[in-house]
This record gives sequence, structure tokens and C-alpha cells, in this order.
Amino acid sequence: MNQTKRIFFAVIFTLLTCLSAGAQSVAEELRDDVNRSAGLYYALPVPAIQTDTAPEGKKPFYINHYGSPVSYYLPEKACYEAPYSTLAKADSLGKLTELGHDVLQRVNRIRLDAWKRAGEVSTKGSRQARAMMQRMMEQNPDMLVDHAYFSARSAMHNHCIVTMDEAMLQLAAMHHPMQLNVRASLREERFMDPEDAYLVSLRTDSLTLAHYADFTARHTDDSRLMASLFNDPAYVTDAINPATLSQQLFKLAGSVQHTDLAGEVTLYDIFTPEEIHNHWLKQNAWNYICYGGYTQNSGYQAYMQRPLLRNMIHMGDSILKRNLNVGHIRYTHENVILSLACLMELDGYGLHTASLDSLEEKGWADYRIAPLGGSIEMIHYRSGSDDPDVLVKVLLNGREARLPIPTDCAPYYHWQDVKHYYLRKLYRYENRRFNQKTNQKTK
Repeated sequence: MNQTKRIFFAVIFTLLTCLSAGAQSVAEELRDDVNRSAGLYYALPVPAIQTDTAPEGKKPFYINHYGSPVSYYLPEKACYEAPYSTLAKADSLGKLTELGHDVLQRVNRIRLDAWKRAGEVSTKGSRQARAMMQRMMEQNPDMLVDHAYFSARSAMHNHCIVTMDEAMLQLAAMHHPMQLNVRASLREERFMDPEDAYLVSLRTDSLTLAHYADFTARHTDDSRLMASLFNDPAYVTDAINPATLSQQLFKLAGSVQHTDLAGEVTLYDIFTPEEIHNHWLKQNAWNYICYGGYTQNSGYQAYMQRPLLRNMIHMGDSILKRNLNVGHIRYTHENVILSLACLMELDGYGLHTASLDSLEEKGWADYRIAPLGGSIEMIHYRSGSDDPDVLVKVLLNGREARLPIPTDCAPYYHWQDVKHYYLRKLYRYENRRFNQKTNQKTK
């Protein structure tokens, strides 16, 4: 099919996808499940297994998977101790209301549950990791054949490694014999968790911080919450940082969903729906600034993941002539998945704007893109090792994603089209960086 027809079909597919997606607003989604307000720390429910929709005459032969860690305890002890200490000190001075004292008891229960578990995958997370792997393999049963080869890699952090281990135990239990290679190594973080000092230097320049401060100021009013917790306004003025304490309590509220306390203890009830929405708005904007296409700080933060995307393309090409099924299963941080989805422009998340106020309206919501347990899967299909037209499908968090590439067979895309699109995109960026360095040297 010629390029004009491909573009026509791509436009039709995009319009249909836009009409069917985003039916609910963020406010409605937060009302349906307040845990979504935790953003990147939202525990993704295991998606229902979709009917295997392999293109006619083709079967999956390669899966390139990058996943977030599953449910884990907050990574720093201070996340639990700081709000507890603030409330406990106020209680010792008789400055807490009845609700404030009750909140202190709840915070203490959350704190004790997390004792010596900072950054540890929870029991719920272990179940989540296994269920996600089971879903992926049951959705692609043709991958589970004798002599299939699976390679698993993890970033060097406990919650990433344990997520990988739990998933691989599930995979090994589903089929044998199987070739399975599992490793966590700092050597591979060059594409598992890349670093770029130049992009980091652009991330929070003074103008960006000023714009974010203005945004947060317009979405912050903790006076009602403070009045509900403390019985002495003068004490709040002299001894409490309302914005800090409110943020700490909100973060704890979002952490409960990952533990066995879920359903027994909550902190969300101390916030109004508007306050919950505002807390989410602020953290969503910050994630967009750091990992998305915020044009105020150059709009290139997602390019931090270009080594990862380049590796995906290289590995996709490297297995074309191999007559076996291969799975590359990677586990990294949730912010890496977030910026990779933005770099790949999945479902329009490659949004570029300088308006933090427009993110919600335009559908850029962190919990939709990279929750805990989320993933990006690129599945390759062919009829045989000599098939010249390999097709790919990308799943974002277990659901078919839209790519910014013309196709005549949506939700599938021709591998050559995908490869060329992303390689050209990466080349343009590298060329821009090179020219910038050259111009700076000549000045």
C-alpha cells in the first residue's frame, strides 16, 4: 500500500482512538479510584487479558518489554518518620484536635507497618508482578514454545530486582524446558536508567522553577486541613509548615494502597476532593517538567531515554533472522517508563507545551502513563524467519497503544516504518546537540 493510503488510514485510526479514549476526565477517574491521585505511585490493576489479535498469517516471535517496579514501600524512612514526628510533637503539647489525634494514630500504624521496609516490594507487589507476567504470556501463548529464549535484566535497585525475580518465577512455572537468563548489573544501566548531565542541567532552570512556583501557589490552600488537625492557629503559624505537612500526609495516603493496610487504614478522608485534585495537579506538573515535553525547559527531557529506544531498535533488528522466539524483559524505574512513553509519543503523550495548566485538559496524566506495575511492550509478528514484512504492536500498560506513525493495519505497524521513524527522530536530536556544541565552541 502506498504512503498516501497509509497516511489516510493513520488519520482515521487516530480519530477513532481519540473518540474512544479519554472518555472520563481526571476528576471523574480520581473520584472512581482516589488511589490514582498517587500518580507514578499508583498501583496498576492487572488488566483483563485481551483476545490475542495477531495479524492474519503471523505469530509473535519477539517481545521487547520495559516494565516499572510493582507495589513497594516508600523508598525513604523519612517519608514515614517526618509527618509522625510533627504530629507527635504537637500532641505532646496538646495542640491536636480530636481528628488530629486520630490521624496521628493512623500515621503511626502506617509507620510501624513500614518499619525496616523502605523501598521493599510489598506482598501485594509480589502478587502483582506474577499476575502481570501471567497476563503477558497468556495474551501471547505462541511465545511459550520449547527452546524459547528469555533474557531478563533489572536496574540495580531492590524493588526493580525483586519485581524481575517474581516475574521470572512466574514465567518459569508456566512452561518448561525454557532458556532463561536473569541478571542485574550496573553495566547495563546505560540503557536501563541512562544519565545525561546536559538535560538534567536544563530541567530546573530559574525560569522553570518560577513558573512551577506560580502554578503550585495557585493550587495550594492548606488552611482548612491545618485547622482540622490543630487546635491552635498560633502554633501552626509558629511551628508548622502547612504545605510540607500536607504533602507528606498526601504521600502517605497514596502509599497505603501497596500494603496489607489497604481497606483498613486511609488518610484520603482528611482531604477534600478539591484538595486531592490539587495535590495531583502539582505532582503531575512536576513529572511533566522532569520527564515530558515541557517547552519552557527545552522540551527535550524525554530524550534522556534515547539510549533505551535505540537499544529497542537494535534488538528488534538483531533477532530478525533467528529462527526462535525471544523475549527481552527489562525492569527499570517508573520515571524511565514515563519518559520513554513520551519519547515514543505513545497515545499522544509526546505532548509539547509550556502551559502546565493545559496538561489535564490535554489528557497528560502520569497515572495513565507509568503507574507501578506499568509497562511498554513492543511485540513483533511474522509468518517465518524469511518474512520481509515484520509487524509490531505496542502495548502501554497492557493495552494497545497508538504510535505517531502512518499505518494501513492498525493497531499494527510495519517494523521498517517504526524503525525509520524513531531513528530519524533520534538523529535529528543528536544533530541538534552536535550543532549546539559546535556553535558554543566557535563563539
